[in-house]
Amino acid sequence: MLKASQYNFLIETADNQLLLYNSRTSAFAAVPMEFSGDIQYLLANPSRGTGKDEEIIGNLKAGGFLIKPDIDELGEIRKVYDDYKNGGKKIILTMLASEACNFNCPYCFTYDKRGLSMAPWVYNAALEYLQKSVNMESQIKINWFGGEPTLAHDNIISFSNRLNQLASERKLKKPLYTMVTNGYLMTVDKFESYIGAGINIFQITLDGPEAFHNKTRSLPDGRETFRTIWNNLVAIKSVKAKFEMSIRVNFLTDMRQEIYALTDEFASVFGADERFGIYFRPVYNFETKRQNICTMKDSICSMAEGLQMQLEYDLHAMDVLSKYRKKSTMPNPIPRAIPAWCETEKKSSWIVGADGLLFKCDTYIGQKEQAAGKINMAGEIERFQSAYKWDTDIYSAEIEKCIKCKLLPLCQGGCPRLRMDGKKSCHLNEPYLKEILLKAHAAHMNPQLNVQNN
Repeated sequence: MLKASQYNFLIETADNQLLLYNSRTSAFAAVPMEFSGDIQYLLANPSRGTGKDEEIIGNLKAGGFLIKPDIDELGEIRKVYDDYKNGGKKIILTMLASEACNFNCPYCFTYDKRGLSMAPWVYNAALEYLQKSVNMESQIKINWFGGEPTLAHDNIISFSNRLNQLASERKLKKPLYTMVTNGYLMTVDKFESYIGAGINIFQITLDGPEAFHNKTRSLPDGRETFRTIWNNLVAIKSVKAKFEMSIRVNFLTDMRQEIYALTDEFASVFGADERFGIYFRPVYNFETKRQNICTMKDSICSMAEGLQMQLEYDLHAMDVLSKYRKKSTMPNPIPRAIPAWCETEKKSSWIVGADGLLFKCDTYIGQKEQAAGKINMAGEIERFQSAYKWDTDIYSAEIEKCIKCKLLPLCQGGCPRLRMDGKKSCHLNEPYLKEILLKAHAAHMNPQLNVQNN
């Protein structure tokens, strides 16, 4: 006995294919239209299949399009979320080594930076907290963030080495480290010292090509930064080590051709080096007190157009990178099921401010009134009353429109901060999902579902 998954999507294409996608399993396949009637019949009447349908049914089961009748799909989706939210095996600290920044971006939502470097006692307190919280099953993850973390380079190296020593002495799993940086100070020497300390996942942001980037990501005195960052990346390419370097490209509505040109240049320089990746995100109008954001107001993307352009650029990047890489090693624009929208929702995840204040969302960094707690010198965390609002989720709040949505596995309710602010948290809808799948199919992103019918 079988039943059809409630998270199935079926789409007919212009080239006489039937696309099948399941948002819970992320399975995506195409079959010739000649099998469409058989597949749709079996999805509607799985118990009526005959021996000749056995292979088709087997493939549909493998992709999660057909499931056992006792499977509670919503319950399983919620369990994935609850396990992520409440599971204490993975402990995540996002460390604000420096809440100051050497850039002057007009759209920055952390404009009201406190200009602090992390106090020595906070590093010590974080180590005390980790020492008290972990066991041999624990996985520690440290995200270096800011402000601009490389302004506190020596302290980052020192803390990482101390944590590595602690993990070795306690026979813990090797800590995971990431860093989000503007890349301006990321010389080869500094990069190699980060690699030596175990930090091997990086994100560096560019605001489009050089002429646009230098307008929005300049130093406070107006000096340009693009060429320094790019040269740093080129130099880092020569480092013989295993790492991941993601280049995030922010874009506005008026730089389409320039984004294409930058992507082509990225491919020509870094295309053969699979350690380097590129992805695209629109600049949205986050709340900020910076008045000079008005100078770019007319070029800021709406949510809908930002998503459309993001997909366009992702597919172009895949096209040009395909000349250098296997398709299996490239980013995939097809949405995948997730355990939660972001690390904010995990109870054992904290953003550690430079003075020991704790935050849950990076958009609140620097706003004391939004602090969710604090850490003391003994490594103990005091949760403020405001921290408890982050415990509410779409399941405990019984948000019906989310719970009944076929896209639920792809967003788990979307951004919790937007929900708490009473704003729309959806970033995806069925028409946009259909467009993604059709364009991915056109780019030959999907495998064939191996169906036969004698």
